[in-house]
Amino acid sequence: MKVVIFEDEVHNSERLIRLLQKCDQQIEVVAVIPSLSEGLKWMDQHNKVDLMLMDIQLSDGNCFELFKQANVKTPIIFTTAYDNFALQAFKVNSIDYLMKPIELQELKNALNKYEQLKPAQHNIDIARIADEFLKRDSARFIGRLNNQLIYVKAKDIAYLQFVKGVTYATTFAGEKMPLDYSLDQIEKMLDRNTFFRINRQFIIHIDAIKKIMAYYNSRLILQLQPQVDADVVISRERVVDFKSWLEGKDVEK
Repeated sequence: MKVVIFEDEVHNSERLIRLLQKCDQQIEVVAVIPSLSEGLKWMDQHNKVDLMLMDIQLSDGNCFELFKQANVKTPIIFTTAYDNFALQAFKVNSIDYLMKPIELQELKNALNKYEQLKPAQHNIDIARIADEFLKRDSARFIGRLNNQLIYVKAKDIAYLQFVKGVTYATTFAGEKMPLDYSLDQIEKMLDRNTFFRINRQFIIHIDAIKKIMAYYNSRLILQLQPQVDADVVISRERVVDFKSWLEGKDVEK
């Protein structure tokens, strides 16, 4: 079986290659592609492979952008750090996906599913999967304010704060509104590349960070924009993950 891997993190691609060899020594990884631009070039110049293992977020954008520019018919197993809530479309369309960090048995199961689905691969609608996934960018959350139903788009939220039993969203425009969700619920619905849960009270958007400063007891304190009337402190247990998130690395929950 010939396989191509789309992955921009070297340690992830190397680990995936080792796992594939453990699954089947006959598997040949013909290329490791870290970006959309290199992926398009590779697809234009090379023959068909049997299977693609594709990370959703590559170095220069979302992998679904490939499907707008190339006619991809090769079966795909997606590898991702996104949570299950965002990936329901994959289950509906019988495309498998693996959550990072990928485990050997999960990869074996995915390869077995690929073998079982091979006769029906032509029925898989990649375009529909892309459309469903990209709806994540337009996710909206509702709440009530003075008996009026309100909503806010995820992309407009600078940070979310839990105060006295209520979750509030503050937008980049400075609007503050109560929402009908817990922070735990909202966290599962947000893009982990742009939002981070820094402690029990706050989820922040990366573009809301104005300053990052050292704080006592090995913690960090943030200055956000818009300003917030509270100390925005990253708990000591979350500092390492926070730094990895800033670097664009995959962070486990």
